[in-house]
Amino acid sequence: MQLEKKRKNIDDSTDIRSKLLKLDKPTNETQSVSNLPTVVHLRRSKGKIVQDCDIYIGRACNMGGWQLNKSKWHNPYSVKQYGRDGALDHYKKYIESNENNLLNDLHELAGKRLGCDGRGMARGFYQALFLTQGGPTLNINLTFTCFFMPLSFIDFASKYLRKDVTKGLHERDLKVFEQIIRNLSIETMHTGRRIFYRIRGFGRPANQLMFRCGRDDEQVASAVAIKEISVADYFADKYRKLMYPHLPCINAMKGAEKKPNWLPMEVVRIVEWQRALKPLDKQQRGLVSRNTIIKPEQRYSEIMKIVRNNQFDRDPYLKELNIRVDDKEMLEIKGRVLSPPEIRYRRRGQGEIIESVNCGKWRIQNWFYTTSQINSWGMIYFGDTSNGYTEDIVSKFQNRLPNLLRRSGFVINTELSLTIKSSYENDINSTLRDASRQRWQLAIVIINSRNSDVVYNLVKKYANTKIGLMTQCVNFQALERNMNKLEMYVENISQKINGKLGGINGVINIKSALSRSSREDLFMFFGADVTHSTCSIDYPSIAAVVGSRDLTNSLYAARLCEQYPKKGRCSLEIIKELDTMVIDLLRVFANSCGDRLPNKIVFYRDGVDEGQYQKVLDNEVNKIKNACRIVYGKEPLPQLAFIVVKKRHNTRFFLYDGNQTINVQAGTVIDQNIIHPSQFDFYLCSQAAIMGTSRPALYHVLHDDIGFSSDDIQQLTYWLCHTDMRCTKSVSIPAPVHYAHLAAYASRALKFGEDQDRESLDENNEEPESYSLDDIKTKVMVLNEKITDDMWFI
Repeated sequence: MQLEKKRKNIDDSTDIRSKLLKLDKPTNETQSVSNLPTVVHLRRSKGKIVQDCDIYIGRACNMGGWQLNKSKWHNPYSVKQYGRDGALDHYKKYIESNENNLLNDLHELAGKRLGCDGRGMARGFYQALFLTQGGPTLNINLTFTCFFMPLSFIDFASKYLRKDVTKGLHERDLKVFEQIIRNLSIETMHTGRRIFYRIRGFGRPANQLMFRCGRDDEQVASAVAIKEISVADYFADKYRKLMYPHLPCINAMKGAEKKPNWLPMEVVRIVEWQRALKPLDKQQRGLVSRNTIIKPEQRYSEIMKIVRNNQFDRDPYLKELNIRVDDKEMLEIKGRVLSPPEIRYRRRGQGEIIESVNCGKWRIQNWFYTTSQINSWGMIYFGDTSNGYTEDIVSKFQNRLPNLLRRSGFVINTELSLTIKSSYENDINSTLRDASRQRWQLAIVIINSRNSDVVYNLVKKYANTKIGLMTQCVNFQALERNMNKLEMYVENISQKINGKLGGINGVINIKSALSRSSREDLFMFFGADVTHSTCSIDYPSIAAVVGSRDLTNSLYAARLCEQYPKKGRCSLEIIKELDTMVIDLLRVFANSCGDRLPNKIVFYRDGVDEGQYQKVLDNEVNKIKNACRIVYGKEPLPQLAFIVVKKRHNTRFFLYDGNQTINVQAGTVIDQNIIHPSQFDFYLCSQAAIMGTSRPALYHVLHDDIGFSSDDIQQLTYWLCHTDMRCTKSVSIPAPVHYAHLAAYASRALKFGEDQDRESLDENNEEPESYSLDDIKTKVMVLNEKITDDMWFI
């Protein structure tokens, strides 16, 4: 369905200020396009507009003379970019084919404590052409990407495994390493020419791997009798003697060939500029974050430098299309700052108290709104070693934690016991089972291991699926760093503990965000996300859907489903079992709310690209409605609003106060000029950036039975960003869809260590076939019934 586009009328005093941007009128069929971050004229609204400011925007547009050929738009959510004689579409393809341009050389992800695992990072810039309300837009932004370093294979393996592989490789090392390098491109170094292969796996050592060599053909004079020879002897005869014949050979594939090509590790190297899509560990993620933080002023200057260095006025394609890029200054457009909500907590004596939000954050001066009584709990230490120093830190934490939790309103009726165990899997399993037999409500788990990610995944796997024990994990190194400020550290984890035990931290009256709302209205909020890993049938995508389950819309339950595509085909973004998951969550809501069902449903969906909007409308919106028909029966069906949330885009906003370029305020909303020309979307920067440049979220309303005005949906969305249980800050996206992302991410631990298919992901190196939803196999992920409706994922 095509929605009528809704826009807020902003009074005429917010006109574009021409002193910051000169847009030349097109003459002689020469078109002008601005490709720079834009300046927004912003006014802060608290009932009335009271505050002005200017904002640069990382995407701007103006190309006079271009018209939208709407008669060609048969599908409103599958829109081709049309320009004069189709020229805009052709130029868009040219731009996007060169969208990631490298600005500097690849450098290793090395740090004092991290070392390097063979991956590096390079900085470049992104550019792409969009059609917006104001006309064509050239979007330019800085970008950072991880690559595999162009190293010899042995050096790469040594760096990744963090050991000298020339001394030998264990089977467990190969098993882990093979998952990382599968399908990686390599090139030979032992011949006079470069031959390229893709890695399929590993075989036996070169001095043990035998193959048949030669030709048995009596009619050919040069024929050599067939004989069996080892790979090591073959290379010694034909090229050179191998230095490390005891290392496994690489099973490589060339093009569409299916026969194995056995190559010793020491004769190949990694092909340069291959993106490293495999996940980084915790330390690496922190290193990447630090290296990619760019202050607004610096980002603005870098983008301006890129624009001028591109010399668009000399571009032959632009001249041929009669397009001129205006690179003088950024475009100024209209925007607003929304007012934050009031958040209610429990006064230390009695009654409620309101905490005020300032610059997107607030402090908890009182108790949580509701808390659960803790009648049975304990602390467990899983570590590689335990000595006097570690035991002293753990003991201090054990002694101080109960009283620090009581400051937030927790009622604790028992002592906090301490159990110290090794980090072996058997100890983890048996210790958590003992805790469950003692009917612990909560286990505080301290992890101190070189393989902390592995230990964490094992704890969550056994606790959430096998045993049904709520856990709060604590990293020992983080605890060690925060012992001098333990009050603040416990304040942070106490918010997650309270949510996991069914408590409510703070309450926001969501209806107050709406201009029209009846007392009888009962809202339910959903969030959904799909996380993808690979195309293999045994490496499924995980679809996560969460739904609110209480009258304050503070508590949520999650449902998970694995989606297996056919081998060699990419995963679909559509959630196939969405109707089943929604039915389940609606019943959870009814059970928690006195058999009442919501009459209004607001559904936030993450991870959907523009080209998939129509598929989402045809499939997911209809599945939600079908689920409601099943649950509601003869009762009136609820009204539905379906909103897509997009975080990964390249639009950035900058606030210009006349002297400097800084980040925009939390609550900045932009719904004019740079948005879609015919559909209902808007940008909202709901968080206050602590470091670097803030990134707004892009919201696209695909379906709305409720009849929200643009003001209502923007204010509602902004307030929901303040309801995240994990912190006292407004987050970048609404809590429901953030919870769905967390649940999908946490689901990886639930399948940790299970055997997976080791066949090649794409043996023929061909493009994945197109296919339908019927090709997807699904499997619902089942958690232990003791915690399945609780907030185990926060």
